[in-house]
Order: sequence, then structure tokens, then C-alpha cells
Amino acid sequence: MRLPHFPSLWLAAIMITMITSGISQARSAAPWDIETLPGKPAPAFALSDGHGQEISSNSLKGKVWLINFWATWCGPCREEMPALNTLQQQFKDKGLAVIGINIDSNRELAQKFIQEAKLSFLILHDPEMKCHDAYQVFTYPTTFLVDQKGIIQQYWLGPQEWTGKEFKQTLEKYLP
Repeated sequence: MRLPHFPSLWLAAIMITMITSGISQARSAAPWDIETLPGKPAPAFALSDGHGQEISSNSLKGKVWLINFWATWCGPCREEMPALNTLQQQFKDKGLAVIGINIDSNRELAQKFIQEAKLSFLILHDPEMKCHDAYQVFTYPTTFLVDQKGIIQQYWLGPQEWTGKEFKQTLEKYLP
């Protein structure tokens, strides 16, 4: 008697689950699709903050945005949050808006981290990952620099040295 080949069965089961749940359709972008975003208008969004208030990208017009996609389970995301907080404090009067977009499905977990880390920049929640998908995010953290006209200028994959000299020089090119 021959036993079924289990790795093939597992792969088939996973594929069927993805197809029937719609995951394969919702996350159909390839990782390299993110490369097409610089030079294009930033996708519009309307997400809620920690108090349930909806914030839209329209309210950010005229500012330079640094949009950071993150999750509480992402160690590198958590580690770079203090630097993003410092960056917001240093450049907010010059027109910078640091925006964290959290993808956790558990909003309370994210709020607990935000309070513990004493984050003062805007954190929005995207548990359905609609904004995440519009920005072609495939790894965490992923951060975008959007100019005053709403055009994506650059993106970074993984944690960065946000308070370093090199990034500050990049940022100052876009600030008024």
C-alpha cells in the first residue's frame, strides 16, 4: 500500500484555502511592483486613528509625508519607532508629517505599544490592509517619502537610520 505524498497534499490544501478565501486575489501584486511607485501620485487613503477619528490623505495636502507601514509583531518596526518620533519632533514645524500605518488586526495591542513607546506622531490603522495593498507593501517596515504635491519620491524597505545625516539631507530637499 502506497501512502499519499504529504507535501503535495499540504501545498494543494494551502492553495485551495487561499483561492477560496480570496487572499490570492487581494495580494496579487509582485514584490517588484513597488518599484513603479516613485514619480506617481501617492494612493489616497482614509483610515482611523487610535481614537476612531478618520484621517484622510487629503488633510495632508501641502505637507511632506513620511509614511511608515509597520506591525507590533515586527521587531525592526518597533526598534525604529523612537527615531521616527524624533524625526517628527525635529521637522514638524517645517512641514513634515510622519505617519505610521499599523496593519495589526488587534487595535488594542497596537495602542498599548504606542502608549508604552510614547509615540507622538500620527498612527493610523489599516487592519484590512487596503492602504497597504495600494502602496504595494510586501515587507516591514516599508516607508515612503511623499512630497508637498502628493507625489511619491522614494521608498525604503526595512529599518533605516531616520535621524542620520544622509536621511536628513534627503528630507531637506523636499521641505519648504
